[in-house]
Amino acid sequence: MYGAGKLESRNIREYEMAARHARDCDRADLIDCLLEMAEVEWEHELYFRSRVREHFLGRRLPLWPQPPPKEMIRISLEREPVGSVDTNNQDGRVVAEPVTW
Repeated sequence: MYGAGKLESRNIREYEMAARHARDCDRADLIDCLLEMAEVEWEHELYFRSRVREHFLGRRLPLWPQPPPKEMIRISLEREPVGSVDTNNQDGRVVAEPVTW
């Protein structure tokens, strides 16, 4: 359960990054599907986090960072400028300045 929850947390960020890349490549047709998958992974992460917290050993383990609220998945994409994805950044964080090629 612990490993699955941590993996799901990473999957959320990967789908968000994929949606940003789709947006920046003018593939708007893919964005909604990718964001929906990020939201599904968010639900999975919540489930596994709750299962770990319920277990007597799990309560003693340090948990992976909790993702932001589910609503922020779409809001964060809407708020950031096009071209803001740093392709060298593996965790999907947005850089301060748009990437120039």
